[in-house]
Amino acid sequence: MDSRYDVVVVGAGLQGLATARKFLQLDPNLNLTVIEQNKTIGGVWAEEKVYTGLSSNSLLGKYEYSDFPMDDSFGLKEGEHIPGRCIHQYFEQYARTFDLKRRIQFQTKVNVAEKIQNGWNLQLENVISNNHTSNGGNKAALPVPAVWNISCAKLIIATGLTSVSEPINIKGRENFTGPIVNFSDYARESSKIYEDDAIKNVTVMGSGKSAYDCVYQMAAHGKTVNFIIRASGHGTCYMGPTYIYLGPFRCVLEKLLTTRLFTFFSPLVWGDADGFGFVRSFLHGTTLGRWVVDRFWDKLGSDLIDQTHIANHPETKKLIPIHKAFWYGINLGILNYPTDVFDFVRSGQVKVIRQDVACLECTKTVKFRDGTTVQTDALVCSMGWRWEPSIEFRPKEIHADLGIPSADLTSTQKEVWDRLNARADLEIFERFPKLMSGPKINHDLLADTEAPRVEASPWRLWRGIAPPAATTRDLVFLGFVLQIQGPIRSEISSIWAYAYMYDKLKGPLKSVAKPSTSLHLGQTLPTEEQLPAAEKGEFDEIMYDTALFNRFGKWRTPWGFGARYPDLAFDSIPYLDLLLRDLGLRSWRKGWGWLGEILGGGYDQADFRGLVEEWKQNQRENDL
Repeated sequence: MDSRYDVVVVGAGLQGLATARKFLQLDPNLNLTVIEQNKTIGGVWAEEKVYTGLSSNSLLGKYEYSDFPMDDSFGLKEGEHIPGRCIHQYFEQYARTFDLKRRIQFQTKVNVAEKIQNGWNLQLENVISNNHTSNGGNKAALPVPAVWNISCAKLIIATGLTSVSEPINIKGRENFTGPIVNFSDYARESSKIYEDDAIKNVTVMGSGKSAYDCVYQMAAHGKTVNFIIRASGHGTCYMGPTYIYLGPFRCVLEKLLTTRLFTFFSPLVWGDADGFGFVRSFLHGTTLGRWVVDRFWDKLGSDLIDQTHIANHPETKKLIPIHKAFWYGINLGILNYPTDVFDFVRSGQVKVIRQDVACLECTKTVKFRDGTTVQTDALVCSMGWRWEPSIEFRPKEIHADLGIPSADLTSTQKEVWDRLNARADLEIFERFPKLMSGPKINHDLLADTEAPRVEASPWRLWRGIAPPAATTRDLVFLGFVLQIQGPIRSEISSIWAYAYMYDKLKGPLKSVAKPSTSLHLGQTLPTEEQLPAAEKGEFDEIMYDTALFNRFGKWRTPWGFGARYPDLAFDSIPYLDLLLRDLGLRSWRKGWGWLGEILGGGYDQADFRGLVEEWKQNQRENDL
């Protein structure tokens, strides 16, 4: 590797590949490299992480980049969910086609990113043995040091939110004599459980789609399963069929979230970025409108439950989500299995247990907080992903300016954010009173049973991408917005990041309504003296935009992930509108004006083709 780069991209998954491709499209002369910890391309879809039976929630045509459709060589049919192996092969083909693979340094981990005068210094670690190639076989084998440093002018963290799994931190796990498998190791370890006839009963802990996947796979391989869902937690996610009926209309569930008409039923803190502020004002600002909105969400939630038939059996009833669908965000799974996963529950092969685990005991016992126990031969934990950065950013004094989760904020930095948050909360509740009535969870009950972590601050990024108070535009975080249409988001956010880093954005732009005039002086924004790291003339707008964006997530999806990072379901298309508007590009892309936007169906890849050339043409016209 070189010692100095123009751009370093960390991560070679969905986001990282799109970012490398778009940056090189915009400037082919960039000295750019990609750092990837895995052996192969794909992130969560890397070859070593894909297990037999793994499939995406997306149908053919919905999980691909706009400029690179899946062709017939993948052997898929229309209306078929994309198998995990095909997604990995697709990323391999994408990287080869656009000559990205030679730029990727595999099995290399970024441990430290330290701010320097002209960019960033990165401490890298070789995660395979020394004197072996760490590039996945794409270059000649050369000796590689265990730890070394490189520097770059621009740093892009594209690892996303699903790169490091939560550790299994259950008291007494050293006493448990059966296999214990973390979901991140499922591809490597699951076959050992399938093939071991001595393992007859498997316990799966978790409540999200990945937990359902593990339950289905274990049951399909003939194991009896204890499906443990934490009683004090969020409960199960909503699970829906691939196709859902809304009244007489048969809709692709995935496509509902990208249909502009349905996005109107979600309140949006960034105002009229989609150009339909008047519709939203009626739906969320009037008594009649709010009644219509409530009926929509009641209907959607009840249809998901009715059409999965889980309310018709005493055991599957335990899998009904505990709150209305409105509060869940993207925490929605699609039933993409060959057979009905709920049949295993109805037959008794899968036993649903709503309890809090206290500890593991000898030899193969799971003990609950109420003193009851279950016996099991193996334990599979799907406890989610670590949402804090896996990279240590130095110095820690800049964590607040960067907007990264941190437990090292100073009292002054906390006070600044507290004041911004208080002001944002007032605006949010004034505009959307419904958000004051959202469900709340007792976080004390969610602490790990053995070693509670100190809770870090949430992600606070401008537009979900950029540090809100950095003095230089040399760092962005891409893929840290949870939403449907990941490939399209990856492409648009990459163009946005390029424009931001090379001072080509139209902004900073105000994307929110003006603060309420009823706010008193104690809740006004801090002065520039209180934020010495902020750029003059931009800090108030960007910092407040960031606080408003973050706090909106906290109140909008309390049963999703919005308190920690952006969690956008029916807000996904308006979020893309926001980024496109910053770039000076049109966000209405259906044709026929507002009529086409409302009646033109869901947005898909074809609607966003040619964005790079469109933006470059826009830049040329602006330069004239």
